[in-house]
Amino acid sequence: MSTYNAKRRWVQALSTVAILVLPFCNVLRLDVPTLRFYFLTTVLWVDEFYLLFLVCMLLLFVVVAFSMVYGRVWCGWMCPQTVLSELIHGIERAVRRKLGLPKSGGKPARRLLALGISAAAAALLSLLVSFNLIAYFVDPYSMLAAIGKGALGPVTTGILAGTALLLFADLMFWREKFCTRTCPYGMLQMVVTDAKTQIVRYQTERAGECIECKACVRDCMMGIDIRMSPYQTECIHCGVCVDSCTAILGRLKKPLPTLISFSWGETGKGAGWRERLGIVDAKRVIVLAVILVYCAGLLAVARARQPLGLSATGDRSTLFRKGGGDTVLNDYQIRISNRSMSDAAFLIRCPSSDPGCKLRIVENPVGLKSREVRSLRMTIATRGRELKPGPNRLRLEMVNTSDSGMTTATDVVFFMPEKGQ
Repeated sequence: MSTYNAKRRWVQALSTVAILVLPFCNVLRLDVPTLRFYFLTTVLWVDEFYLLFLVCMLLLFVVVAFSMVYGRVWCGWMCPQTVLSELIHGIERAVRRKLGLPKSGGKPARRLLALGISAAAAALLSLLVSFNLIAYFVDPYSMLAAIGKGALGPVTTGILAGTALLLFADLMFWREKFCTRTCPYGMLQMVVTDAKTQIVRYQTERAGECIECKACVRDCMMGIDIRMSPYQTECIHCGVCVDSCTAILGRLKKPLPTLISFSWGETGKGAGWRERLGIVDAKRVIVLAVILVYCAGLLAVARARQPLGLSATGDRSTLFRKGGGDTVLNDYQIRISNRSMSDAAFLIRCPSSDPGCKLRIVENPVGLKSREVRSLRMTIATRGRELKPGPNRLRLEMVNTSDSGMTTATDVVFFMPEKGQ
């Protein structure tokens, strides 16, 4: 029979792989040097960070809803803090076993050697985790190349070393203490749980069947006695105590092989698909509906955005120049950007309302690679028969040559001479 601990190991392995891979795939990463946010197949630039705020709010809603339904399952099954703490505990046990050390005592030289090996493993893990954490904010490929050349900048090096030092202290001295005394998620959990949240429950109505083996207490990584209360802040819902109780009582051929189980509230009622989705009362239905509506709205906003950037600044050293005949020219510095995830060519054009308007630019259409930004000199030439003397607003457009639906525009100020000038 598959145990909760075996299932938990699979979930931990998959979540760890996801956390390690995400920044390398630009699936979820905030690149601080370029001020760009990568989310799934979209890249958001600094002037689009309102979408980043909306995404963060969605994640907050999901965390609250997840905690309301499943309790602290994240802590016991996916949290990197738990994974690393258990990994270091496992390394320490393996080292003691190899060196023939008991749980306590032993020869001082061997104890010192065991401590040194464990510390080296913790230091290596700290560096790897620190690199992975920073990779969510700095391009990991650039970091690897800089490390290989010994050219990693002092700021990044300092952050990497400082983060690794904190993680090392955590793995060597804090571990579970961080979960019980510092972790903000544990405090949030106590606020959002109610009588129908999933818990790990000791069946007090069957307390007479307990044989006082205390296997659940010995095996608990947080060092608590689940029989005291299902609402202890230290409980991370890992399910180890359920496996321990099942392993002991299963040998005794009891009608019900465990006194500890996952349960939706203390009543223990319901474990069907509705309960697993959190559809058990009006409050949860409302929360789920809000999340779905929010997701739909966020998707609509994301689809409405155009992954192009266009801005133009007039050259005001000379407001205007005169060309041949009645032609008037204004010079501009334009900045264009391809914010999509694919290369494309873009045509810059004058507004259709001024058929006599012509652009003078070195390259048009302009080829841009994905996430490339270019600055170009441009001149707008027009006879301006429909324009008034002084400043006028013209609409400058930019369109993808292979996808006419991908377009953006900006207003530019065009100066016409006064009569007699």
